Amino acid sequence: MRCDEAAAPPSRRSFRQLMQSRSICLLPRELEPRIAEALDRMTLARPVRLRVAGAEETLPHAIAEALADAGVAPDWLAEWLVNDAMRLARLYREATRAGELRVRLETIEDDACRLFHVDFVRFRLVTTYRGPGTQWIAPSPQADPLAEEPIRRLERGWVALMRGEKAASAELPALPHRSPPIAGTGVDRLFLAIDEAPSKSS
Repeated sequence: MRCDEAAAPPSRRSFRQLMQSRSICLLPRELEPRIAEALDRMTLARPVRLRVAGAEETLPHAIAEALADAGVAPDWLAEWLVNDAMRLARLYREATRAGELRVRLETIEDDACRLFHVDFVRFRLVTTYRGPGTQWIAPSPQADPLAEEPIRRLERGWVALMRGEKAASAELPALPHRSPPIAGTGVDRLFLAIDEAPSKSS
């Protein structure tokens, strides 16, 4: 696990502390070959479309239902996706001290959020299970935060915890990012995003 590219890999226990002084923390990981191969071979009856908010214990059933509705197979792969999404949900909650969570799991076949932007959240966790990962720009107070160079890309399977506008400051800006351009290529993505659910009073 590391935060920005110049930092040494931190321990898992320090993830929350490091996010207090970084715009992005990266968790490098490589999907097991059988997982990656099954995801690449996977054909769906319909796109995965899950957007759900709630307490952690309510999320596994919602994720499993969305995968079943899309026809994700074999069963062991759907189970792995549920378990991995929940591991990342717990990591997010541990790192950010969030209450209820909001989970988005979907297949993407176009450029989706094609312009660099920042999210109106405190923090957002993202990973891509299939296809190219999220593109992002390391923020610099001296640079245009929406400049096209240098564009970096999250590797498949890697996890990023990105600072959003609600937790931004002059010293710690929100992280500009976008979906990778895939329109017209025949490539699709299976993408997961987790952030804190808005409070019922807001």
